[in-house]
Amino acid sequence: MNDFFASLYELFGIAPFYSSDMGDHLRGWDITCSDFIATPWYTYIGLIMIGITLFVYMLQYHIIDRSDWSKRRHWWMFALLAVLLNFSIAFTIPYNAVQAGEYCNQLIIGFSDCMGFAFSNALWSFLLFLIITTIPVFRQFSVNCSHTTFWKP
Repeated sequence: MNDFFASLYELFGIAPFYSSDMGDHLRGWDITCSDFIATPWYTYIGLIMIGITLFVYMLQYHIIDRSDWSKRRHWWMFALLAVLLNFSIAFTIPYNAVQAGEYCNQLIIGFSDCMGFAFSNALWSFLLFLIITTIPVFRQFSVNCSHTTFWKP
């Protein structure tokens, strides 16, 4: 599963957002610099991203599900909530590892790499939220927000 999330986050290439060293760390390159046997952060953060995005979707469409929360601005509010939560998780986990020095000392990882990965995770969470809320199958069980999408509130 780590390969799936690594491919997803690196779909457009690592260079625009974060370094290949950060990618190796997120794949699980261990602290002894010998193999990919450490924590597979791509998988964990990817699953957390999916979980948070699905929860925010369910919060708007199935838990709150009120007619006064079915406008375009509310869709953007919930999308922003998903993006901010996913950004903060994807920033905090690698940043804490960098600050604690819990990565291979041959890798060059910095603050900008943590920000770049967090941005990448936030972007994917926004796209997932957009897809989930656009497909009518997911929204059909919502009473008041079933017609609320990015395209048409």
